Amino acid sequence: MARAGWAGPSVLAAETAWALAELAEREPAALVPACRRLLDRQPGCGPLWWVAARVLCARDPVAEAENCAQDLDDDVTSAVLYEALPPDLRAVHHGGVGEVASADLVVVEVEALGAGGMVGNSSCAGLIEAARALEVPIWVEAGVGRVLPPRLFDAMCRRLASAQTPGRFAASRSDQARYLRSAPAGGHGTVFDHAGVQQVVGPDGPRPLAEVLSWVDCPEPPELLEGF
Repeated sequence: MARAGWAGPSVLAAETAWALAELAEREPAALVPACRRLLDRQPGCGPLWWVAARVLCARDPVAEAENCAQDLDDDVTSAVLYEALPPDLRAVHHGGVGEVASADLVVVEVEALGAGGMVGNSSCAGLIEAARALEVPIWVEAGVGRVLPPRLFDAMCRRLASAQTPGRFAASRSDQARYLRSAPAGGHGTVFDHAGVQQVVGPDGPRPLAEVLSWVDCPEPPELLEGF
């Protein structure tokens, strides 16, 4: 599982949660090293950090792991996003300047979102850069397990930085639209800032970025905050 490269973030995290439930029942002392190894191999997978943090802090890690897996399996964010998009506006999910130039809205799915920025697939870079350059509003799709508390998000970014080649900075027309681009590890892990983000869509619908970041259902276990 730690080496899996085919699965999307939610699928990978749900499968991991079921495995951690079994591990917690049979060998609870192995939970911490197992979580750390998983995150070392998949540092850009936000839902995986979310699962690990909740399981390590739970009084009943078996039940918590099972709950996490169920929440990920039942995630309705994609359907909620579809319903929330204004019918009279043209939204684009892929492409570059040509596609964005005729759009009213850009939708970007992220693998993690935190106070320090957002993590997405490297394929999002051109779309985000075009949206910022053309000043087209960005909606972020952040499903179950993708919104992380500040210190956990920072720990994720540190792990990404240590796993990747040195990043480079690129900017659109203003310094505020600058974002960090790094070579992804296993397809995951380009870090962007929040410039241009108008709304964040989760299972409960679209909400302003500040509101989403003010309430996060995820602890910050010290075992995941220290270097490993």
